[in-house]
Amino acid sequence: MQIGVIGINHKLAPVALRETIAKACVRRFSLQNPLENASFVLLSTCNRSELYYHSPSLGISHEQIMAIFKEEIDDDFEQKLYTFFGYDCFLHLAKVTAGLDSAIVAETEIQGQVKTAYEAAAATQKLSKDLHFLFQKSLKIAKEVRQHHLATYQLPDLEHALFWYIKEFFEDELPTPLFIGTSEINLKIARFFQQKGMQSIHIANRTDNHHAKEMELEALAWTNLQQKWQDYPLVIAATKSPHYILQKRPLTNCKTLLVDLAVPRNIDPELESAHCKVVNIDDLNQLLEKRKALLQQQISLANIHLTQGVKRSLALFRTKNAILPMAISA
Repeated sequence: MQIGVIGINHKLAPVALRETIAKACVRRFSLQNPLENASFVLLSTCNRSELYYHSPSLGISHEQIMAIFKEEIDDDFEQKLYTFFGYDCFLHLAKVTAGLDSAIVAETEIQGQVKTAYEAAAATQKLSKDLHFLFQKSLKIAKEVRQHHLATYQLPDLEHALFWYIKEFFEDELPTPLFIGTSEINLKIARFFQQKGMQSIHIANRTDNHHAKEMELEALAWTNLQQKWQDYPLVIAATKSPHYILQKRPLTNCKTLLVDLAVPRNIDPELESAHCKVVNIDDLNQLLEKRKALLQQQISLANIHLTQGVKRSLALFRTKNAILPMAISA
């Protein structure tokens, strides 16, 4: 396959340089084709700018692209770029599309961005069969990899870990949560829960509770907290209080989950009972570590699956086109 890629990403360059190169790509490659005897697809996201191209002479096209960049960019950038050809280019795009090369591994947004970039390029120029094959197969392989290895494993961060735990605890019947405190972590989790479809979220704060109005949450007066908190099967506390806010007292027989994200703790661990589970930040960190380890196993399997898929696709391309210009790496 006569394909190559020149790119820059979050691993090699700071945002300022990525921004400069992205702007240069838009100026020179978005509206016209400045390359001789070559077609290309520009993939540009917040984390990367990559130019995938087909040419009878990859070396000449590479020199043309670098010359264009030098015309547009004053900063020192050449050492921050990466270049792949043939098999390595195919494998790189497949990894990018599957989310295995992302800042947050296994994120899903990139697959749509790759598809959009490919469709936009196909709508504005005549792409070579090599590029059509490259993008169509990369999208197909990435989809298979995600379905087999990554679809059931969420990203390893605190809000995801807590969301999994709550879903498992309540067997997918998500109750209305009560957040105690407007700390940054509480607000971050509340926003995440809203993204996940939780429409009813209540919050109590000792001082001004303007976040409730801004985020369209239901405010619970602090003076009513001690009388009302037991009405909530799910309570999440994260304040700077040096003492327990929720202390041992009789509980109903309703299934209850109390999540304490504060240090010092906000919830007396003695509240745990046959019907009430108390979870602290260390419990969630242990869950995160288990999820990270499990995700790493799946990433390893995904990379094997992806590599095998790329090799099979290249063999198919070779069969259809009689010869394969680029050697397949071992």
